[in-house]
Amino acid sequence: MISEILFESPNHKFIYFGKDSERPDYIIDTNQYLLIHDKVATIMDPGGIEMFSSVSSAFAGEVRMSEVKYIFSSHQDPDVISALALWLSITDSKVIIDRIWSTFISHYGARPENMIMVEDTGMKLNMTKDYAFEIIPAHYLHSPGHLNLYDPVSKILFTGDIGAALVPKEDLKGKRKPNIFVQDFDSHIKYMEYFHKRWMPSNEPKKVWIDRVSKLDVEMIAPQHGLIFKGKEMVGRFLTWFDSLKVGLYSK
Repeated sequence: MISEILFESPNHKFIYFGKDSERPDYIIDTNQYLLIHDKVATIMDPGGIEMFSSVSSAFAGEVRMSEVKYIFSSHQDPDVISALALWLSITDSKVIIDRIWSTFISHYGARPENMIMVEDTGMKLNMTKDYAFEIIPAHYLHSPGHLNLYDPVSKILFTGDIGAALVPKEDLKGKRKPNIFVQDFDSHIKYMEYFHKRWMPSNEPKKVWIDRVSKLDVEMIAPQHGLIFKGKEMVGRFLTWFDSLKVGLYSK
């Protein structure tokens, strides 16, 4: 598993983890992110139970487990959060989840006392006394209770499955460190088009999300699968492409 610091200042870090070359072919590739401010950490979509060992080992190189106070879950899928019981066994964390999934993630080991249940309108959450991140609603993209996390310091928007791409594992082969950023947007479309058409059920919530996100100052879009959209030009290209895409494909 590789890691890369996406943003760093004296008291603030936003770190990417992913592209595990040891991942079995039958397990979907996922990205994990770690947000640290003044020695308090939030994990974003820590991943499935089968990836817990490699992800926790990678995180341990950046933060003490005692400093992990929040686990942000963009939605309820097993590749997002099925390792939750293991994370709760090694951290003293609150789980941030859309309220409609609170009873579902109880099957992953969460309890009401260690959940922060987010209402449909989203919220700001104070991670420390002087810093808060924003929880942005992204419902039905693809989950009915889907959330994004916006860090106003790094200006990085973690989007869960929005912007996700299924990049072939062949890209991980060889000795060269895999690239984690989209370099050629047009070439990247083929890795994300079907996923968005098939998994995003309706154009209406897509329009609502684009309108909401367009009002933020975003330097990077960081999805849970695939590559990161870095820089305002690339962020704009993704938003324009997604806006024009007709979603809700299904097979009869």
